[in-house]
Amino acid sequence: MSASIPMEQNSPRYTNSNSELHVLHDTWVLWAHMPHDTDWSMKSYKKISDVQSVEEAIALCETIPEKMNRNCMLFLMRNGIHPTWEDSRNINGGSFSYKINNKYVPDTWKLLFYTIVGESISKNKEFLKCVNGITISPKKNFCIIKIWMSDCKHQNSELISVEGLSNQSCLFKKHNT
Repeated sequence: MSASIPMEQNSPRYTNSNSELHVLHDTWVLWAHMPHDTDWSMKSYKKISDVQSVEEAIALCETIPEKMNRNCMLFLMRNGIHPTWEDSRNINGGSFSYKINNKYVPDTWKLLFYTIVGESISKNKEFLKCVNGITISPKKNFCIIKIWMSDCKHQNSELISVEGLSNQSCLFKKHNT
């Protein structure tokens, strides 16, 4: 079920005042971190944008350059959750990790981005409540994409239904080990 609210006439993000905004279930925040930066404190993360609607999600996702997907660490997290394992909502959780060949990274990231903000990564409602965000981490010829969970109760990768993510190559790792 999605809610709609009228867009403000003077909204800086939109020019058509007759359109409606399709509000997401939750606000998401896109963060960036340079892969060679050894400072992992919050000051080293750059907040790119908040995402509160379907329209904002599409606008942001479609403007992220493929080169950025392959060369920069990106974190799409629920509002209020920092992209660090030490965050109180991450510390007792873990993440599903997938190794993605560079030629598939842009499409896989885009699909995962949309399924996360659309709360459709799984049909299991309890699983969905525990999803904190996704990350992409570049390597030489591939990237690691992770789905961050708030706890370790749901470690079955078969609960995740995203085209292009193979359960066979998926690993679950606890954040607090």
